[in-house]
Order: sequence, then C-alpha cells, then structure tokens
Amino acid sequence: MSVYQVVSSVRREDIASEDVCEIYELGSRRQSPAVVKELTSRQIAIGRMLSTGTKDAAIARELGLSLRTVRAEVSALVVGLGAKSRFQAGCLLVRRFG
Repeated sequence: MSVYQVVSSVRREDIASEDVCEIYELGSRRQSPAVVKELTSRQIAIGRMLSTGTKDAAIARELGLSLRTVRAEVSALVVGLGAKSRFQAGCLLVRRFG
C-alpha cells in the first residue's frame, strides 16, 4: 500500500490516523525522535491535521490562521521534533497527545 493510499484511507475514515502513523513508523529507517517537552495547543492541532495529510491551506482555513503562520509552525515542529517529514511530525504528536 502506498503512502497516498494510506492517507486516502484515513480521509475516508477507513483506518484511524494512529494506524497510519504506525504503518509509517514501521517503514522508517531510524527510530522516532523524542518529542519536545512543551507544545502549544495550536501546534498540537496543526500536528493532528498533518498526520491525516491535510494541506497547509486547509489547516490555515480550519484554524483561522494565515498560510504563512501555518508554514512557520509546521517548519518549527519538523525541526523541533527531529522529524524527517511533515507527516512524521504529525504522527509523533498524535502518539504523544492523542
């Protein structure tokens, strides 16, 4: 199953985003980095949306933020978590904060 198929399944709610994250982590070549200690509620909300494959523009609309703010938060999350991708950052946050 490709990443696209997995994400599409989550969007259709065939499988939970936690399951998608687990599948992604199994395919990862290195172990998941540690999650940073403190995150804002906005960062957690963005992370949850990232884990389902939601695009930046949709996140901005949903949360009432500018696209620039969302992109800055996503970049900070990826770097701060030591994630290899936006999706992995979202998965790490979902695992930590539900």
